[in-house]
Amino acid sequence: MKTKINLILPLICITAVFTWVSCEEKEDYSHIVFKNYLTYEINRAVIFLNNVTEGETEGEYRPGSKQAYQEVIDDAREVNDDAAASQEEVDQAYQVLLQADIDFFDQMVPFRSLFQDIINYANFILANTQEGDLVGNVKAGEKAILQESINQASQLLSAVDLTQRMLDQGTVELNNAIYFFNGEIIGKAFIELVNHGFEIPGYATEDFGEVEGWSLFGRIEEWAPRASVTDLESAPEGSFAAKIGSYTQGLYQPVEEMINPNAEYTLEFDVSLISNDPDWQGSKYPAVLRSRIIIFEELRGDYDFITVLSESFDTLGIDPGGFITLNQSVTIDAISASIGKKLVIDFEQRHTWNAENPIWAESFAAIDKVNLTRKL
Repeated sequence: MKTKINLILPLICITAVFTWVSCEEKEDYSHIVFKNYLTYEINRAVIFLNNVTEGETEGEYRPGSKQAYQEVIDDAREVNDDAAASQEEVDQAYQVLLQADIDFFDQMVPFRSLFQDIINYANFILANTQEGDLVGNVKAGEKAILQESINQASQLLSAVDLTQRMLDQGTVELNNAIYFFNGEIIGKAFIELVNHGFEIPGYATEDFGEVEGWSLFGRIEEWAPRASVTDLESAPEGSFAAKIGSYTQGLYQPVEEMINPNAEYTLEFDVSLISNDPDWQGSKYPAVLRSRIIIFEELRGDYDFITVLSESFDTLGIDPGGFITLNQSVTIDAISASIGKKLVIDFEQRHTWNAENPIWAESFAAIDKVNLTRKL
């Protein structure tokens, strides 16, 4: 009898719990109107609208477009503030506001110049790549395919009703065409540099305004020697080489190459230490050459805003000697922020870059036969 009572009691408890749960009333939320997403979109639209300008310059919005967008925002805010608004009315106001954002974007003056830069780059690699079976050649038929993509891009750019949305799609398509073309190049591509052997102007000079392709960077004192192009019998290529030293400005060249994703860029050049004097105490120090692959993030030549993709400090030794070949590489991944930006290469020669412990000694190095390659 005792055993039966023990079995019955748990069943009674379970039944009681089940009855209590089944009788509990479920919360009814049907009377609540959700507006949080509409509020968020209104606030986002107001902040965005306050930070754009009307005008005819690329990136500005056509006159009158802000007012049209503002009216939709005001209508949405009226619904949002209405305590009696239904969920259907809130949803409709939200959808109208989203569409107004899309319509407003299409009122932006499109960035035609940026798209033209990509077309120019496509034309550049097309003109400087040969079809064939050698390293650096592209496979037969690929130039015609890229030319067709360039033609379509040029036609798009000339459209009277062009929008930034259309340009964005065209940019993706042209960049893909360029990338696939470069991917069909055998081995590695030799990126075109201007005056890579310093043979122009054909005579020695300290005026780099006469030296095609190259410019100087960095500030120097009035008493400091100047960088130059010098006549050199031992030049690896031609008769001339660039000459930079421990007190001169550095040397740079912006390249037409627009950075490709999944690409390895290699900078290679010949360099020779041609003189290295002791300091005022008679001590001699190793000369060092810094070479880099960089990006100008603002204006061309503005060294206050650069991104260094690759950098190498190479010791040239203490005593002058013959030319040696140096190189460095950088790999760009598929999601790099550098994709589409233009490459720059530069050179600077010093004994040290430690400003707190300067070395006051003069040295000069010669640079020649500069090459830049891309491998996908």
